[in-house]
Amino acid sequence: MNSAVKNVHELTRSEIKQIALEKIKQKIYGSPQKNLFAAEMIKEVEAAYETVVHEFVRNIIEIPRITIQPNTEIRSGFRDFDLDTKSLNYQPISEEILIRKLREQENSLEILNGIDKGRIIIDNPENLIVNELINYPEIDYDTQADLLFKLAQQAVGKFKTYLDDNMYMNVIQYHKKEIGKYIHSQLMQYFYYEAPGYEKPVVKPFTRIEEHNFSKYTKDSIHHFAETITPTSAIPGKVFSGFRKACHSLYKFDSKTEKDFASILEQDTSVLKWMRLAPNQFMVYWRHNSKQYIPDFVVETVDTIYMVETKKEGDIELTDIKEKAQAAFQYCKYATEYTTQNGGKPWKYVLIPHNVVMMNMGFRTLVMRHEYPVSEKDIREN
Repeated sequence: MNSAVKNVHELTRSEIKQIALEKIKQKIYGSPQKNLFAAEMIKEVEAAYETVVHEFVRNIIEIPRITIQPNTEIRSGFRDFDLDTKSLNYQPISEEILIRKLREQENSLEILNGIDKGRIIIDNPENLIVNELINYPEIDYDTQADLLFKLAQQAVGKFKTYLDDNMYMNVIQYHKKEIGKYIHSQLMQYFYYEAPGYEKPVVKPFTRIEEHNFSKYTKDSIHHFAETITPTSAIPGKVFSGFRKACHSLYKFDSKTEKDFASILEQDTSVLKWMRLAPNQFMVYWRHNSKQYIPDFVVETVDTIYMVETKKEGDIELTDIKEKAQAAFQYCKYATEYTTQNGGKPWKYVLIPHNVVMMNMGFRTLVMRHEYPVSEKDIREN
């Protein structure tokens, strides 16, 4: 039935109700042991349908079923540019010194004979320079040959402006490593590394809210969320209740910051519903699909649904946190594309530093200050 429903409010449509009732009838009448009270049971279901749907809608945040996973392809290389040759001013040396230098080098005989065995044939100065460049691990000859030869030609062109044919070849043979290093230093200024993008997912309608497993905790070990816990390091070992807007009755928190943030959500009039995520609620993966991301909170207001993460201020710039944020941003992007076309609310990702979460703060203020992406760099990465 879920495939026929685009948003949770469509469950109240009469045709959806009929589909649900037909499935229930099929289950009852299809039972190997015919139920003598089947007709009465179906009537009870029909009578209770609206009540059950109303309660379901009241306690759910519409979370589309989306699997976010990065592509495995990583792209890197160098952007095109022209070599700055103003500092290429090497002078020729004597032929005797040059020959001695070449004989001391690896593969010297091949070089003197015009061949570097198994690599590039050294039959012109450009090949000699490119042969040095491909020794650098960042440089891939197969994909970057055109740029490498262009830069080598520009270097040779500079030498030709002040040396004759014999002398510029003398300079290149003797100083080839320094010339390669000179070009490489400029290449690295134009190096790019594109982290893997994300596969475009198939988006399906809302999924059920997954339950937390707190069965091992006794009633005596459960605390009201407004209760002060000391020391605060004991908070992760406690279970909390008393929530009015949460989608579950019991939650655990990893820190005082998360517990305080839950109190902010409970008090803020702009917040309709919120939840802490069970492990399998989101299928969001990062680090080459090796790790699953579980955000701290999902919060619903009148016009938006927010995925919220709270982190230590110093950790926000860490690579791991940025990778998670990019994966979460992709989820919100695709969720928004689906929900806004099907009567739902847009999704946004919020990354909040721990030190700004204070009990006198409003949720909307935190959102306005910390919605992700927060910079042009973040936008380019996504």
